Amino acid sequence: MKIIGITGTLASGKTSVKDFFLSRFSSSYFISLSDIIKEELLKEGKELKRENFIEKGNELRKKYGSQILVEVATLTLPKNTNNLIIIIDGIRNPGEVEYLKKKFGKNFVLIAVDAPKELRFKRLLERKKEGDPQTFEEFNEIDETDNGKNQPEYGQRVGECLKLADYLIINDGSLDELNKKLENISKLILSS
Repeated sequence: MKIIGITGTLASGKTSVKDFFLSRFSSSYFISLSDIIKEELLKEGKELKRENFIEKGNELRKKYGSQILVEVATLTLPKNTNNLIIIIDGIRNPGEVEYLKKKFGKNFVLIAVDAPKELRFKRLLERKKEGDPQTFEEFNEIDETDNGKNQPEYGQRVGECLKLADYLIINDGSLDELNKKLENISKLILSS
């Protein structure tokens, strides 16, 4: 069993990384930490918008500890994980990384994705996802919060997660270029 964690800055290409690993490994299992938050929001009848996701994620981490989302996520793992590649997307707090490293040791690998800010904003506008910021100022504010600016210990701290990564990918080229980088990393993961 290998656990691949994915973290990264806003619009850096995390979904493309997830999609690569899901297509690369036929025996894979995917967990999104955002889905755990989404379930909570739906139970409470709250709107599924970015601010509510951030607020609920912070609330859960404050109440139950920074590791709570990955702790819940790992409870949903299938019984037989021997030959599985488990992909956990949406890691945004160092406590989540520490928990996974402690629980899975060498079987856990964290991949971080980043790209230049202007390129990320351009991609964000192109993807036309509902709720995404429409101005660079809005984008910059959300990006800084996501990276840990003025965030409590239990808050979103992607910037710190990037520093804890086993592999940092600068996704500043085409999808083919990203996939080549990921192919090299997947070989390293499988050989370790």
